[in-house]
Amino acid sequence: MKNRRVFCLGHISVDIFIHRKDLAALKIGGCISSPNLSLQGGGVAANVSYWLGVLGTDVSMIGVIADDPAGYFLRKDLERVNVKCYLKSSTINPSASILIMVEDGGERSFIINGKCLDEIVMEDVPIGEIQGGNLFYTSAYNIENSPIKNTVIDVLKMSKAEGQSSFEVLFNLAAYTTVESHKDMLKEDILPYVDILIGNLEEYEALLHLTRDQITASQLLEMISTKFPTIKILLLTDGENGCYYYSLEDRGHIPAERVSVIDTTGAGDGFCAGFINGYINGLSLHDAIKSGTSLGGHICQGFGARYNSTDYIAFRNNIQ
Repeated sequence: MKNRRVFCLGHISVDIFIHRKDLAALKIGGCISSPNLSLQGGGVAANVSYWLGVLGTDVSMIGVIADDPAGYFLRKDLERVNVKCYLKSSTINPSASILIMVEDGGERSFIINGKCLDEIVMEDVPIGEIQGGNLFYTSAYNIENSPIKNTVIDVLKMSKAEGQSSFEVLFNLAAYTTVESHKDMLKEDILPYVDILIGNLEEYEALLHLTRDQITASQLLEMISTKFPTIKILLLTDGENGCYYYSLEDRGHIPAERVSVIDTTGAGDGFCAGFINGYINGLSLHDAIKSGTSLGGHICQGFGARYNSTDYIAFRNNIQ
């Protein structure tokens, strides 16, 4: 099998974690100690790139940082797991940062400073390297603002351009609010060029303007396949209920692994990375999805989207 490369385009940020219950003890002018305060590299595309690097995949990350300490940290964090970086240096905005407040049960709230993230233009994309049978990953977070929105659309159109050396596109719906606000753009400018689509139940419902009491997950995927026949594989993640999948050759459901959930930050990114790693290495659709659910479950057991990646050799052996 030809060695396929993966290219991830999108957000990269410094993530700062704190448990909300710790903040209850903080008084104005005071100082508290918290074992739950931590700092990690983050960002949807960067997380997928990072875990693909951990899993031994030939992966590149396309994004924006600044020439500042945060940007230096973010680049080095990816390079240490062998991610090839195409990171533009913003001269206008600082590297992106996100304050993540974790709730009991693992849900999160975010405060974001990420103006630099939208600065990617077509000249920043190594399109010649992406062409020729490789896999391109991006998400709906990147269609909210320009110029990155136009860049994503142009890259996706090139994947199906006549006379071009084609590549596969994996698109992550990423956020219910984004799908709800941009569903017309998704239907017209994105989905006709997508080979593999990943989303959760709420995102798919927003896309079709349906609710879960009107249709089952399997029926929903079949409807999307009918509306967008160019999509070869549809994956629907549903938290503790696992993942539903649909293709012309295979369809079914894989339950989630039962784990003790501390923080769900990055679980979806881990799922994407685990799935992509299995998919490009020739696993069956069922087994590639199982790899994704396993990595997503692993990440939920601690703080941050890159939880316990130092133990990746044992973990990699466990999911293969």
